[in-house]
Amino acid sequence: MSLPIVLEVAVGIIFIYLTLSLVASEVQEIISSLLQWRAEHLKYSIEQLLAGEAPSDKNSARQLADRLYHSALIRNLNYEAQGRLARFVRSILHVVGAVYRWVTRSRNVFAGDTSGPSYIPPETFAVSLLENLQLEQLQQVMTESRLRRFVRERISLPVNNIVNDIKASLGDEFVLSAELRHFEASLEQIIVDYQAQRVTLAQTLDRLIAELSGLADLAEQVLPEGQPATETFRRRLRYLRSNLLGNLDSVVVLLKQIQPTLQELIALLDNHSRLYRELVTIATQEGGSAKQMVAQLKTLQLPPYLQESLLTLAGQAQLKVETAEGALRQLQTEVEQWFEHGMTRASGVYKRNSKVVALLIGFAIAVIFNADTFHMVSRLSIDQAVRSSIVQSVDQLNPQTLAEVAGQLPATDQPETDRTETAPVDANQLAAELQSLGDAVSQTLEAYQLPMGRTESVLSAQQAAEASWPLPMPRRWFGWLITSLAIAMGSQFWFDALRRVVSVRSSGAKPTQTAPESK
Repeated sequence: MSLPIVLEVAVGIIFIYLTLSLVASEVQEIISSLLQWRAEHLKYSIEQLLAGEAPSDKNSARQLADRLYHSALIRNLNYEAQGRLARFVRSILHVVGAVYRWVTRSRNVFAGDTSGPSYIPPETFAVSLLENLQLEQLQQVMTESRLRRFVRERISLPVNNIVNDIKASLGDEFVLSAELRHFEASLEQIIVDYQAQRVTLAQTLDRLIAELSGLADLAEQVLPEGQPATETFRRRLRYLRSNLLGNLDSVVVLLKQIQPTLQELIALLDNHSRLYRELVTIATQEGGSAKQMVAQLKTLQLPPYLQESLLTLAGQAQLKVETAEGALRQLQTEVEQWFEHGMTRASGVYKRNSKVVALLIGFAIAVIFNADTFHMVSRLSIDQAVRSSIVQSVDQLNPQTLAEVAGQLPATDQPETDRTETAPVDANQLAAELQSLGDAVSQTLEAYQLPMGRTESVLSAQQAAEASWPLPMPRRWFGWLITSLAIAMGSQFWFDALRRVVSVRSSGAKPTQTAPESK
């Protein structure tokens, strides 16, 4: 067999594989959409990401994943087409899904819902997770409580002691009384402003120190000059201020003392930790938002693996930023990267599972269309008419057309975690998929005399070839298996192979056309 004939046979067999691969891609896409394989795999992957490898944490991870799926940001990703026809088709899809779960004895991963998103951006997942953990609210509650305790124990109480001592020294119980009441009212207003989030914590601490300096200035105008008690009062106020600020003479040290770190916030999610008990004490003494937070945390069952992961991510985030507000934003970034890496691993699992499904679909197509690779190669080798019809059709595809077709080829083994957008299954989409499948089968088989099918000539040729087949298993079974393996390799693979073979063939001189051989 000459080289041009070998290349023509290669073009023919690759073209057939490409055609059948396109059909298999459409079939797999329709089945995947009907049974929501991608959306289910995404939900399972998220549960696995939250639970880790511990089987005992599966239930808590499943409950947390259900909570995430009911959050507003993720629910908005689950688009469903509107309209009477679309709702009718969707109801059919739900019935198909229910039957599939009943047959396979699998659970509905979407809990009370019938569908879920098939792609979740990392940013959406991170925001939804942190909102469910309520770290920002926990930070506010703990900071407010510590701020009040700081003002009460380290400012208000010492100042009252200093004022009472000077009253006793001067024998005047009314001295600095009005100034002290004004000072305490100012402290309370500063705390109220912080609770209302009108100012930041750093600005609040600056105002507290400024009020302390303002009290010292007022005392200068009220207390008598030259008295030892007056000098002692001034010295004690200066010492109190320097003791609060430390050697740096700034509020940086106070910020670290009052505002909880990311690790402390994560520890609050563990109801056995010291910080959780501190929060319970705050809720008992102060009530309000702290009491609400404790009630909500009791309903949140955090998988231990997730808590360990968050502690690690919190440590990484804390090293990259200085302020607590920036730490929360950095933690969100760390969670996004963690989720993206986890979904990358899940993508590999989905691709392996898709290859198995593609192999089964490919074998079914090979059997249905009787696409026996041995017979197809044999027929292409001896029948120039079949070769010529295929090669001429391929030659009509110019490089630009090849590039356009390449961009439109489906990638059925691409999981939802790799996709940037999703298309909901509605009536129009389902009709388009079915129409595309019908066109791929009917047009290709009608336009070309492909050496497959269940015509009398094909079946008789296969039967004749069985006579010289040495193995006990029928020859066509091996041919179907080889075809199914080829189909499972995907349409993109065979399209690239077709372009390469066509390029090699066109680089040399075209063979002279001869009269078709008689059958």
